[in-house]
Amino acid sequence: MKRTILFYSDCPFFAGCENMLANFFNNKEFRDSYDILFIYRWTPQYENGFKKRVPNQIENIPVRFYDQNDLNILLDSIPLSIVRKPLKFFVSTLIISDFIRYLLLLLHGITLFRIVWGKKHTILHVNNGGYPGAQSTISMVFAARLCGITRIVYVVNNIAGGYHSLNRRFDYAFDRIVIRWVTVFVTGSLYAGNALKNNLKVPSYKIQCIPNGIAPRKVTETREQVIQRLRLPYNRLILSVIANLEERKGHIFLLKGLKQLKDMYPNISMPVCVIEGKGPTEEILKTFVDKNNLKTDVLFIAHEEQIFNLISASDCIILPSVKDEDFPNVILESMSLGKAIIASNFSGIPEQIEHMKSGFLVKPGDVSELAFAIKFMLDHPEMRNLFGENAKIRFEELFKDKIAINHYTEIYSKLLEEIPS
Repeated sequence: MKRTILFYSDCPFFAGCENMLANFFNNKEFRDSYDILFIYRWTPQYENGFKKRVPNQIENIPVRFYDQNDLNILLDSIPLSIVRKPLKFFVSTLIISDFIRYLLLLLHGITLFRIVWGKKHTILHVNNGGYPGAQSTISMVFAARLCGITRIVYVVNNIAGGYHSLNRRFDYAFDRIVIRWVTVFVTGSLYAGNALKNNLKVPSYKIQCIPNGIAPRKVTETREQVIQRLRLPYNRLILSVIANLEERKGHIFLLKGLKQLKDMYPNISMPVCVIEGKGPTEEILKTFVDKNNLKTDVLFIAHEEQIFNLISASDCIILPSVKDEDFPNVILESMSLGKAIIASNFSGIPEQIEHMKSGFLVKPGDVSELAFAIKFMLDHPEMRNLFGENAKIRFEELFKDKIAINHYTEIYSKLLEEIPS
């Protein structure tokens, strides 16, 4: 008789933290071993990403939730500002905002309870960003437990927050229940595990580190084809940044580093920097490029459909993040293709890259270190190649998808052997 697992996720789109879900659902051996039901919060973006990444669709139930963002959209639609403004202010006050948040937690829990009730799943696997992340993941823990599911695996894909803000202090009681009911918290890095322990006081015996695994996707274009399609110069080093254009990703520091490099070495053959992604800082970054004579050195691409083709065509991948990272998938994807990497030295990133062996680590937000790292890659092609070779070896040994899946199945097997509490 097959064992049964209920997976749950709440994310606005099929992002990097969903990568392990794709690994599970696309692995035939895993599908043959377990009966799987996947419940997820429906958005058009998530639906499209899910169908692209999981072509052999498993049994799934999309759920449409309404939240505070929907309420804000509704309030914004009120034509009379004399009514709209005081209503928005009232709703945004701490007391009312928290009341709405907890009301939604309850409503989401009721919705999920109705879906899960009567289904004979023995393990719940919750996929989340940080903690607290998506509020409905907490609702799912409550709903599953009330439906008799006592084996709960809760994945935290970022750094858990503590109780520094006032509204987080009101969450304390809910967190204690979640921590008690969750059987195992899984983090992608030891750093994130320590944050769970230190910030939320999760007992050490409830925390396990399993680095996210990557299933390498096919490269369908040669370097020359990518260069021609994107109209890149053939004779320059290609650096690529693949990340949402958000402040936390640190693009502005990279651009400042490129400017510093150009100012210090006016006769240098500058690399061309491909920035793939879109987001709220796009105009700021493009304005900086225009004002600092970098238009011939930086190319913005809103979306690259075949991201592995871009990674493969690049000489070096850069991730200049400054906060809110844990174990970035783009680093693992780049390692799988044997690429040299420059990345910020914080959070779980040093557990991925060994400095000056499989990549180059820099202090977050340090413009001079970024400029130096880029110059190093320009001047030492042999080291750049060695970094890439070592990165691929490290990936094969530690970060392949099957390795991560095996670690998870060990957890599942252990939980299924235990007597329910």
